[in-house]
Amino acid sequence: MKTGLFFASLLGSFLANSQLLYEIKSKDGQHTSYVFGTIHLMPKDKFNIDSTLTAAFNSSSMIAMEVDLNMDLAQKIEVAKETILPEGKTLRDICTKDQYEMIYAYAVDSNGMNKKKFKRYSRLKPFFFSSVMLQESLENTKSYELEFGEMAKKGSKKTMGLESIQVQMQTINTVSLEDQVQMLIDGMKETQSYDAMLANYLSESIDALYTEIVAESEGFPNFVENFLNKRNRQWIPVITDQIERENTFIAVGAGHLSGPNGVLQLLNAQGYSLTPIQRNP
Repeated sequence: MKTGLFFASLLGSFLANSQLLYEIKSKDGQHTSYVFGTIHLMPKDKFNIDSTLTAAFNSSSMIAMEVDLNMDLAQKIEVAKETILPEGKTLRDICTKDQYEMIYAYAVDSNGMNKKKFKRYSRLKPFFFSSVMLQESLENTKSYELEFGEMAKKGSKKTMGLESIQVQMQTINTVSLEDQVQMLIDGMKETQSYDAMLANYLSESIDALYTEIVAESEGFPNFVENFLNKRNRQWIPVITDQIERENTFIAVGAGHLSGPNGVLQLLNAQGYSLTPIQRNP
């Protein structure tokens, strides 16, 4: 599996899936909501919140993301604990000698990660280590989730999560540490993976993104079910209840939109019509 998609963190009869932004009306026609596909980390110079996206955001009274980023200090500490390997272990303890040397060489020698940073980050589970390594390699990055969180604060908008951070962490923990190490190694060998994902994202090709995720996760049969399908199905009752209540801006990873169990198809199956919105260049 090319784990740029896994960590940066993730075909039947579909809707016209060549957009990232969709309008969705409540069944009584009283509320207009939006579904937007994000990429969790991208180069700052490629990042763009255009006037169309801003208008959709501003017209909504509730901002819903995969998890609610408004956490108190105690919650943040608990989340931080979940990212760390258990029992004081480091990558050296869960990798073979060859695997560890390969990861060290890639991070420090090839990508210029500071040795002290590597030592500190090596306490992270491979899933999170990979995210840090990607961020280090990209240098100046932006996150839609963080940006939307700041916009919500400035606009005094309500925020909510489609799932709890605990559920998200439990999903990550369904992948064994051994598989996480292998995914990390695979991702280092396939450095073009993130570039391909970013290109598909920038062209708003969400079907291509989904197809790539499926292809790259063939060696890990439960990945698509646990990380995409199952979570999508669990989100739908939350989404449908919310969009019937008030105008809501929903932002989830673009990989969740397409596919037979994607958010768009599942909402369509519930009787909702989604209208793709052309964004400004």
